[in-house]
Amino acid sequence: MAYDLTNGSTTNHMSRTYANVPYTVEKVVSIADAIAVKGSALVTTDVLEVIPVPANTLVHGAVAYVSGAETSSGVTVDIGFAGGDTFIDGGDITSTGWLDKGTSGLLPFGASSTIVTAADTIDMEIIFAGSAPVDGVIRVVAFMTDLAEIPGPAEVARDFA
Repeated sequence: MAYDLTNGSTTNHMSRTYANVPYTVEKVVSIADAIAVKGSALVTTDVLEVIPVPANTLVHGAVAYVSGAETSSGVTVDIGFAGGDTFIDGGDITSTGWLDKGTSGLLPFGASSTIVTAADTIDMEIIFAGSAPVDGVIRVVAFMTDLAEIPGPAEVARDFA
């Protein structure tokens, strides 16, 4: 037996009215700009904060595209929270194209989406054994949903007439 709790409304489904929906945020990361911000060459395990994540956000995942290949050899990145590899694990930025999610990375909208309860950032950790990176360009795209409660319209006397 089905029980109708929609109050007879068929015109506005709740998912279309005052609803939080998934959205994307992207940031293009230039290694040259990161060096300028730091004021010196990057060292291995330097962490770049790439995308801010507000409190009460469901992060479905992140992907990255190398639009400008790094000319130094053997440079990889991890992308995740706290300098970790939540989304990309050991992505090679020395050639253009989409980075593989890696062994511990997650594809967006996977079973392991993360709820961020306190403001955080999605980070990119730079990893290399040889020459320091100087010129790569990486576009990071994150898929998120705001979980903060959205207040609906205020109730007024006519709603109870």
